[in-house]
Formats: sequence, structure tokens, C-alpha cells
Amino acid sequence: MKKILVTVLILSAMGTAVASDSPWSGKGQLGFTSTSGNSDTTTLTAGLAGKYEVDQWIHTVSLDVLRADTNGIDTADRYILEGKSGYKFTDKDYVFFNTRYESDSFTAFDYTWTNAVGWGHKFYDNDDKRLITELGVGHKIAAFDIDRNEDSGVVVTAKMDYMRKISDTISFDDVLRIESTSDNNFIQNDAGFTFKVSDKMGVKLSHQFRHNTDAPVGSQSTDRLVAASLVYDF
Repeated sequence: MKKILVTVLILSAMGTAVASDSPWSGKGQLGFTSTSGNSDTTTLTAGLAGKYEVDQWIHTVSLDVLRADTNGIDTADRYILEGKSGYKFTDKDYVFFNTRYESDSFTAFDYTWTNAVGWGHKFYDNDDKRLITELGVGHKIAAFDIDRNEDSGVVVTAKMDYMRKISDTISFDDVLRIESTSDNNFIQNDAGFTFKVSDKMGVKLSHQFRHNTDAPVGSQSTDRLVAASLVYDF
């Protein structure tokens, strides 16, 4: 429980810092559940994403957190930190460098770190709809939780970022990410509906699918997460 409270404080401080810098825009989301009685459980899903786009440059940064415990014993502990810088050649095409670090205490991988350079294309990107694709190549490190040995090598990355506004108050978004190496293919898909309750505030119902094609023996290949979160745009 103390770790969850610390996480909330850190995310709140980051959100305040980003929001106070006017050239930045972004959003934060927070979901929390707690039960007590025969079983004491707490679950936290949280995220913060910021974007700065001016002239030819695009910069993004994000932090995603999953924390859970049951009767004082941790059952989920995942942190993902990602940053990207891109340079636009046209309104639709850009090159980028992306770095993504993931730490998860409850998978076969202690951590993964992916760095890639590539090309991105905006098919469309406005308030009503968005479709952006990225393709890159780089280097990935995967550390195994059992003995902390590291596998590293060339990685090919792909990403699709899709959003469609269904009505004035409802929108659907879907982000697909693929990281492919000679040892494993990692796939993550985040899909959800956001229901606006004000200009800045909304409620999001989301489903996350994560899959490793060659997960180490003794670990599950697929993880799923269903969450309801408050979303705040700034």
C-alpha cells in the first residue's frame, strides 16, 4: 500500500510539472480499487504522457504503472518509461529515435530496454481521428529474472496509433506495438473507449493484451488487463 501511495505522489508531481510548462500538452489517467474484509486488496493503474511539437520537432515522454497487492503481498509491479524525439521532413513524415524501458517483477523478464531509430507517417491526425504508423530498427536488451542473464541483439519495432471520435463525448483508441528479435516477438495492444464528462475530464474503459511468442519455461506467454480509469487532459 505504501508503494502505491508513493507512486501516486510521483505521478502527481510529474503531471504538475508538465502542466505548468505551457508548450507541453498531454494526459494523465488513474484507476484505483481497494477491498477489505476477508481479503485486503489494492490495485493501481496509472499513466502520464506529455507531448511537445513545434516547428520540425516532436518530443514525447510517458510513464505507465501497474501496482497491486493482496493481504500485504505484492502481486503486480510494472513500470514502463518511454521517450521519443522526432524530426519532421513534411507534415506527414518524420524520422525518430525512441527508447523504452520496462521493469516487471512478475514476468520472466526482470527488465527490457529497447532503443530504435526509424520512420513515422501520419495518415491523419486531428481532433476527430488519428492514424500514425512507425517502423524502426535498433537494439534490445532482455534480462531474465531467474539469473539476471541478459540477451541482447537487433530488434525491429512497429507501432500503430489509431483514434476515432464516435460522438461528441465518446472516442475509441487503439495502440498496437510490436518488438521482434531473433529470440522473441513481443506484442502489446491497448484498446479502449473514453467517455467525456467535461472538456478536460473523462472516464476510460480499456483492455490491454501483452504476448511473448517465446516466453521462458515456467512463465505465461500472455497477460491481459481490463481497467476503468479517470482521464485528465492538459
